[in-house]
Amino acid sequence: MGFFQVLKQLFGLNKSAVANDGSNIKQQQFVGTRFTNSKEMDMQEGMTKLEESTCPYCGFQFDKPLSRKRACPDCKRNIYVRTLPFDNELDKTRVAVTEEQAENIDIAWAKKNGTYEELIKEKKNFEKMKKSLEKSWGKEPSTSDIEWHLLIEERLEHANNNQWGLYRNTTLRMAEHLYRLESYDLSLRTYLEVLYLDLNGPKNAGKINGQYHLGKHEKVFDPQGFAFVAPGIIKRIVLLKNKRIPTNDKQVKTLFIENGEQIYHALQLPLSPSLAWSNFEADNLFWGNQS
Repeated sequence: MGFFQVLKQLFGLNKSAVANDGSNIKQQQFVGTRFTNSKEMDMQEGMTKLEESTCPYCGFQFDKPLSRKRACPDCKRNIYVRTLPFDNELDKTRVAVTEEQAENIDIAWAKKNGTYEELIKEKKNFEKMKKSLEKSWGKEPSTSDIEWHLLIEERLEHANNNQWGLYRNTTLRMAEHLYRLESYDLSLRTYLEVLYLDLNGPKNAGKINGQYHLGKHEKVFDPQGFAFVAPGIIKRIVLLKNKRIPTNDKQVKTLFIENGEQIYHALQLPLSPSLAWSNFEADNLFWGNQS
């Protein structure tokens, strides 16, 4: 099996392996949309402040303020949470909005931050993936399915370009994606993969004249100089193993080593899973005493 076939096997989950959120994204037309500051996006557009706890579609009153995306129990439509663009922190306003309003706010922020072209590229990639999956599956894919397959595609691109630091970051986003879908077992395994990559010290190849290159003696993984352990990764693993899918420390170690073996051979990493785990414990980075 070739290198990229191994990578696809590692994360080429079919649509039944990832939770389907049932939501769809309409094709949006962004040309001519102009927002530059919060004055052009005032509350008169039907947005509601989070503390008002009100559905922006039907006015349903929630028992407590909204804090994240959720479906309205009355009209069944998705409510989105956004921050209106602002220049002064004192003007910061968090709002509950419709899907269309959320898109407009995202565009406004992108224009304000100079990332509008990047946003449009992401939207185009999203629509392209949506059409590809729909053609392959014979039905419209969910938003989560599209996002998942875009992450797979992005990770393969980073691997092809020897951008292993970015590959690691995309793997982290995959772990977060699975966590949001409450696929806790797969999420734990993926966070453990991120930990394993971090212990091997992932690096990114440099770009010269539009091409990615490594120096003559440069390595893409350097556990001596680039290995690190992110506290946020440890906290999430602790939460998963202690609260979401109760797993003892011995079982976590077994998962780390068993899952790591395939990654070790596919990516030709310098540290085996067993050695990486030993280094992890030796440096007092193990989470065994955390709660």
